[in-house]
Amino acid sequence: MAAMSVSSNTPIRAKTPGIGHISSKGSDAEANAKRYRHEARDYVNERLWLDFEGLIELAAPADGKLRKRADSVAAQIADDFENTLALEHTLASNCALFDWIRAGAEIGLEKDLYGHFDAFMHFVAEGVRRSSRGLEVDILGPKRTIEAYEKHDVAVDGSKQNYRLDIFVECRSIDSGDELELKPKSPKPRYGRMFTVVEAKKTNSLIEVQNACIQLIVYMRQAYVAQLNRCFVWGITLCGDAVRVCSFGNDHMLASREMRLTEKEGRARLIKYLVYWSFCEVHRLGYDPTIKWLPEPECWQIEVPVLPETDGQSSSARTALFYTSECLVSADHLFGRHTRVFLATNITPTHAEDTKYDKCRYVIKDSWVEVAPATDEDEDMRDEIRHLRKIRDKLEGHNDVAGCYPTIVAGGRVQIDRSDGKGIVDDTTASMLGDIFSRFFAPQESCNSQENSSCVRDPRMIPFRAHKRVVTTPIGKPLRHLNCPLKLVKVITDVMRTHYRIRWDAEILHRDVSINNLLFYETDDGSDVRGLLIDFDHAVDLSVPKTKRHLDRSGTLPFMSINNLNGQVDFVTGLDDWESVLYVLCWISTYGFNASHGQDPAVYGNLFIRKWYEDSLSDITMAKQLHLNYESQFSLLTKQFLHDLPYIEDLEDLVHALRTAMFENPDLGSEFHGTVAKYSGPRKNGIEIDPFKNRMTKERELMESLLQVLEQFFDKKSELQMS
Repeated sequence: MAAMSVSSNTPIRAKTPGIGHISSKGSDAEANAKRYRHEARDYVNERLWLDFEGLIELAAPADGKLRKRADSVAAQIADDFENTLALEHTLASNCALFDWIRAGAEIGLEKDLYGHFDAFMHFVAEGVRRSSRGLEVDILGPKRTIEAYEKHDVAVDGSKQNYRLDIFVECRSIDSGDELELKPKSPKPRYGRMFTVVEAKKTNSLIEVQNACIQLIVYMRQAYVAQLNRCFVWGITLCGDAVRVCSFGNDHMLASREMRLTEKEGRARLIKYLVYWSFCEVHRLGYDPTIKWLPEPECWQIEVPVLPETDGQSSSARTALFYTSECLVSADHLFGRHTRVFLATNITPTHAEDTKYDKCRYVIKDSWVEVAPATDEDEDMRDEIRHLRKIRDKLEGHNDVAGCYPTIVAGGRVQIDRSDGKGIVDDTTASMLGDIFSRFFAPQESCNSQENSSCVRDPRMIPFRAHKRVVTTPIGKPLRHLNCPLKLVKVITDVMRTHYRIRWDAEILHRDVSINNLLFYETDDGSDVRGLLIDFDHAVDLSVPKTKRHLDRSGTLPFMSINNLNGQVDFVTGLDDWESVLYVLCWISTYGFNASHGQDPAVYGNLFIRKWYEDSLSDITMAKQLHLNYESQFSLLTKQFLHDLPYIEDLEDLVHALRTAMFENPDLGSEFHGTVAKYSGPRKNGIEIDPFKNRMTKERELMESLLQVLEQFFDKKSELQMS
């Protein structure tokens, strides 16, 4: 086992603004393509495992009888190939492939490889089809063939990126049905129908293998966007005559040892991969069997676990069906949580219009969340579903915040039958990877032992994840759909009043306030807006002992508090979320709500606020400390607000008032002021005075003061507007 590069564990799960974010306006397809490739290169340098033994186990059918049948078919096809190759002359349509192998597989141009590999796949597909002939519906027969699109070096239809794929590979059903029912049906190559891609390079040098993997990452992230039921993806590199099969999951990037088309053993192993994919269950292909495309009425059907209301667990064998054609957030990253957000209805649709936006009442959030690798789900103290249930129960009757937090309807850990004799199990990285997970991703304590030489990687780099799905109401809109600063303040006021209730009545701390987690919706008559605080993935239940909370640093860089950036997770309080709100207000006041009400990109390079997300973590921390510690420095930042916005001077007054209430509160002594530690005497012998730790003792008092600033500001401006 060899890893090209193993980066050290980092204790931070920070996010940077992504596509669609305010900071990204003005970006185009070319800029995104450049960014994708840069990210892919980093992924290859940090994550790629070459010559990974046992990867074929992930492709093998989970059902023992089905695997035995697939092994038999693969062996027969391999024998047929070798017998054909042994003939002096081949009359088959793919004779060029055999002639090429007999001649030593010399390569003139890269594109010459396309036809040879296509012919190899076609030979295997014909053998798979022969194995099913004469059989009635056979549960032990092949489900599909793995074949290349009829043309090579093709552009993907409907894609905004100008990529050309060497070999586009799709699944073709053996019978008239299509057990995958991939969207959309199209005679042209589309990411929605792509199973995998073959990326070819002329030589088998290490740099070419790396470049091929980089291209695979760029292509396969597009598959995640287009295929709403994709959990992990496969890729194939063809470097010279050396083939490698790759697997990309939430946190892993594994490449098999090379399989040479000029060697019998290599050909046999590649045939086995192709045959396994032809026979295996859909979840082995990387698809989620609980999300299905319905050709009629052209929508997705999603199974959601139904919560057992009698205990604290978040899993259940019972499910409810929801329907959607509206995906608000797609999994546009190859690694991570793969969060997808849908608008859905629970009424069985008869027409495509029945699942459109105006017919939907619910939000479905689907993600792979890091949890403690415990068998007892009650140990999952960071479970968002657990938090939402507690919030619902504790805030019942508080009409002032009703509708300002997600009300849970259903949810839990997704469960599937992996056909391995274990029945229905939780969908986790352990159950997905099976023996690969248990063999190569050892428990952390075993990696800490110097005597254990078999531990190949720090397991914190490959965390244990559980696949969770939750349905909530109401439906909110991103802040970019606002265009009035006064409405923004109304939304923020609603949200932080709700945040206060959740903190003190439910004892749950959000810990990830950002521009992405603050939404709004209009009242039924359209005369007002309400705020909505969402995404409790990183929240902690403060009533639970600290030893069980699994605290870490997390968040979106521009909105992370100074405490959070410094890693002082034990000192994070509700005040840190208030600090994040201050950053959100400054962000929108500087960049605007959206492209129609935004800052001129030409001035971006001169904005002080860029220091909140462009530099290293330490530089970001120091920039925020400087801006918030001194009124004069903060004024320099607020003078760069977008003054074309109405009421922007009022917003400027508001953020200054919030900064003062938090960091220079006149009702508190100097030991509570500022963002940097002070000393009572000479630094060497003096006593450190940490204003953050001191403010912890006044958390509730300060939160009430900050909320009062917001409420008084909004009430005053509302009165002036009406007069």
